[in-house]
Amino acid sequence: MAHGGRGALSETARDTALPAGLSERRLRYFYAAVTCGSIRAAADKLDVEPSVISRQIQQLETELGATLLERRGRGVSATEAAQLVLDHYRERLTGEETLLARLRELQGLERGTIHIVAGEGFTDELINAVLNQFCQRYPGIDVTLELMNVNEVVRAVAEDRAHVGLAYAPPPGAGLRVLASRRQPVCAVVRPDHALAQRRGPLTIADLLDCPAGLMTGGFGLRQLIQMVEFSEKVRFRPGLVSNSIAALKHYASTGLGASFLPELVVVRESAAGQLVALPIRNRILEAADAQLVVRDKRPLSAAVKRLLDNLRAMTVVRSPSTPR
Repeated sequence: MAHGGRGALSETARDTALPAGLSERRLRYFYAAVTCGSIRAAADKLDVEPSVISRQIQQLETELGATLLERRGRGVSATEAAQLVLDHYRERLTGEETLLARLRELQGLERGTIHIVAGEGFTDELINAVLNQFCQRYPGIDVTLELMNVNEVVRAVAEDRAHVGLAYAPPPGAGLRVLASRRQPVCAVVRPDHALAQRRGPLTIADLLDCPAGLMTGGFGLRQLIQMVEFSEKVRFRPGLVSNSIAALKHYASTGLGASFLPELVVVRESAAGQLVALPIRNRILEAADAQLVVRDKRPLSAAVKRLLDNLRAMTVVRSPSTPR
């Protein structure tokens, strides 16, 4: 599609205008194929024919003299050489973003974009206490909030697809910098009249084995912690409900059918209303869980992102109790 206006170039013209460098279009198509997992998915995302993407990637491979993609069933996977190209393209994107951010800083915080990725459990405080205030104060800055599991949060930040991540019990990851964290133990969430709520003191793992459990699906930090407990204690919890929705797990606990494994931070409103209680569990793995605010290490941050991070650091879910507001 041609764009009007003086100085506008077609993609083909831009490619031939940069003979000494790699084609931005080919790199973009290659990046989309890797991140989407298949040529077809990348084509749908970019609204082009799959054959166009395949041809451009083949030309990129010819230019580089290296195989970048290997076909796996209906999808593709990146080769070792492809990882080098991906790193180069991400650095290129980051450099362009930094340039644009610095130009915007000359005009103050009037324009800009911020992409946040987070787990579902952070949405209440993130939206009510932070984003509403920030967006009202800086209406020219576009904020995107995407909810995903902890592995996806870590990956999106590490790969520069998001500026900021809020993750619950993330796995150790190279290339990430933790800006704030707070211990958020996993609890057994039940109705106030549930039999478990009548026990005194923290629950033990043995107390929970006969009770149907509300569990997150695989890939979420909560489920990974439960699996670690099962492995270390050589036990198996009895799933009553498995879901990728915290709202569904809270509703399951509110029926009285079982106990959902959740941090107290996600049931603050329900606890205040007397609908649910979060019971502590005596287990070193569950007690050590934390919530983290992360960015990619050494990534230049725009003035808009820095200002938002000041707000995010003050969130109750990640702010140390000893840190003043």
